[in-house]
Amino acid sequence: MKNILIILIALISFAGGLYTTTGTVSAQYGSCSEYGMAYESGSYCKCMAGYVMGTNFMGDAYCITEDQACKDDYGYNAKSNYSGGCECRYGYVFGTSIFGDKQCVDGDTVCHDKYGYGSEYDNLSGSCECSYGYVWGDNGQCITDDQACKDQLGIHSRATYGDQCQCSAGYIIDNGKCTYGDTVCSNDHGIYASYNSLSNKCECDDGYTFDDDLHCVKKHNSAYFTLLDISDDGDELLVQSQHDYQNYIIEYGIGCWDYAIETYEGLSLVINMGTDFSVDMFDTLVLPNHDQNCSIMSVEWTSDDSFPEELEAYTYTPPVQEYVPTPTPTYTPEPTSVTKTYSEPETISEDIVNDVNNTEEEETIEQQPSEELTSPQEDNEPAEVPRFKEGLISKFFSFIKSLF
Repeated sequence: MKNILIILIALISFAGGLYTTTGTVSAQYGSCSEYGMAYESGSYCKCMAGYVMGTNFMGDAYCITEDQACKDDYGYNAKSNYSGGCECRYGYVFGTSIFGDKQCVDGDTVCHDKYGYGSEYDNLSGSCECSYGYVWGDNGQCITDDQACKDQLGIHSRATYGDQCQCSAGYIIDNGKCTYGDTVCSNDHGIYASYNSLSNKCECDDGYTFDDDLHCVKKHNSAYFTLLDISDDGDELLVQSQHDYQNYIIEYGIGCWDYAIETYEGLSLVINMGTDFSVDMFDTLVLPNHDQNCSIMSVEWTSDDSFPEELEAYTYTPPVQEYVPTPTPTYTPEPTSVTKTYSEPETISEDIVNDVNNTEEEETIEQQPSEELTSPQEDNEPAEVPRFKEGLISKFFSFIKSLF
């Protein structure tokens, strides 16, 4: 029992005086060689320079190197700074182990945990930075250059050298976003505008051009023509191209006044030929000095330099004869004989009467037409007694009466 008490007192004394703040060990319990790289300093054992008091693999007090002491405290990647402290070796920083202990851990791992896998540890600055091809994002994470451009300009953007953003092929920046180029050009310049990726600008489609308002409108190929002749009716013009000297006969529509066209004879006028270079009925005749336009109704090629002279058409008009009606003959009856008062006439002898009757019959026979002739009257109409016969008989009786 006495021996056990002595042992306990010795252990308590050893535990209380084993370690000191100066890394020395009391020498009263034996020589300092048992602590390894130690020496006696008075009544204490001190570790030599570069060593500190630690424990060996058996858990006993022992002088170990400063680096080993740091490794024991902060892991294999720790080392001494030889100023009485510990630090992590190149590429490592103080962090927390999986057990929650303070450890020297890989700097990149620490940066990945805080700023994403696009970050890395910079030993020169001792801080986390974004790796090559990554930039700081709005969320405080390291994101790719392309992703940063997409966050800024939309999904149709990408990063270029020098940390610059540009739109993908066929897209341009519009209202701060990369938008399909044809859509932007159509909105700005009309439906006949398209985006040219090579020139990186909007252009008009074939056959169209920019007007004063920068809208793409149909291109008009205008050419000068010389007005050689005008038809007699004024509806057709004979013109000659000042480009290929081809002659055309064109019929123009409304919009150009005849008096204005006449002033251009022998001079130049303009024909807008649209997108082609030929004259057709879809083109427009322009009178530049009168600001008049008119459509072309028809076109005909010709080799003539003028319209043929039209012969004056002669129309025979018979003279107008005044109609004079034929006068209708009027019949004047003979005057009535004055009746004289006389005594009862004497009886006319039968011979005289017979002579008179015979005379009348002869005259009647002479007056009647031949039987071979056809009477102009219808068979059922009564024959009319000629007027001259009645007069002859009257005269005969008057002659007889005068004899008596």
